[in-house]
Amino acid sequence: MVIQVHFATKTVVVQRQKVQTQCSKEQLMSKFKRHDMNGDGKLSKNDIKKVFKELGSSSGFYRANIAMFRSHNEHNGYVNINDDKEFEELVDYAYECGYKVEACTTN
Repeated sequence: MVIQVHFATKTVVVQRQKVQTQCSKEQLMSKFKRHDMNGDGKLSKNDIKKVFKELGSSSGFYRANIAMFRSHNEHNGYVNINDDKEFEELVDYAYECGYKVEACTTN
């Protein structure tokens, strides 16, 4: 996006570029926590799939299956976000996938 600012004596052109940076673990934690819609502290495979889709995965179902396998200890079909170990494993896996977010910079 190009923005032109006109002053009485000159015109200044500011160009904004979109830059992609890797999601931080904190950003990923926040995304996963937002998908605990009923507030029970549990994420289903479907909830996790939705997060991966939002992150841009073309294979959210596959990513959710791997995430469930790697992160949940009780094998009850949910990842407990109140269990630090389970939740950390989930976030670590998502981080390893290297999803990017857009940030704007001004040149």
